[in-house]
Amino acid sequence: MQNFLINGAMRRYSYPAFGNPGVHNERDQMIRKLKTLGVAAFAVLALSAIGASAAQAANYTASAYPTSFTAETAKGNDTFTTEAGTVECKSHYSGSLSKASESITVNASYSNCEAFSGFASATVNMNGCDYTFYTSGAVDLNCGSKGVVITAGTCEAEIGGQTGLKSVTQKNVGNHITVDAAVKSINYTVLKDGFACPFGGTGAKTGASYTTHSAATVQSTSGTNIHIG
Repeated sequence: MQNFLINGAMRRYSYPAFGNPGVHNERDQMIRKLKTLGVAAFAVLALSAIGASAAQAANYTASAYPTSFTAETAKGNDTFTTEAGTVECKSHYSGSLSKASESITVNASYSNCEAFSGFASATVNMNGCDYTFYTSGAVDLNCGSKGVVITAGTCEAEIGGQTGLKSVTQKNVGNHITVDAAVKSINYTVLKDGFACPFGGTGAKTGASYTTHSAATVQSTSGTNIHIG
């Protein structure tokens, strides 16, 4: 505040001081806006990266379409395990691929099955069920009104359709794919628990598993290359 003599009269004038609060408020608002824009831009970039990653998900591919494929394992390679023990079988798989896809449907059959470390013969009846394998390593069991029925002596269990089972390891080897299963937490139902059967009663159960001792080799029947990529 300063006084000045103008036309014989004393007048008083005030000047804005350095660091006027109004100036500071405008600057702070501008900084906040810039920060908000920066956060929004970062969020857009992050979402774009996630979208690009999803778009680049691996596919089952073949050098020519359509192509059929098969896989077979040795006796005792594929193992179903429940609370009653194990059933080991030889397996045969087949399917086809019409285009690049994140999933494939696989038909399976089991033979030469033995239960309880070879003490009893067993059967595994797919009853029209099949598998859907995903490049992510998940697998679905697809069934109609009846599931996969495993019978050994006086024991009988049924595995109904279920999705998102984990997991299956798949690798590119040469011009084919190898598949190794270690699927756990499978739900099943005990249908029969007869004399000397080690089940703990009939009814719904959980905690079964399906494993392979060595990887199955998935090969094209026409000699084309099959890969994951």
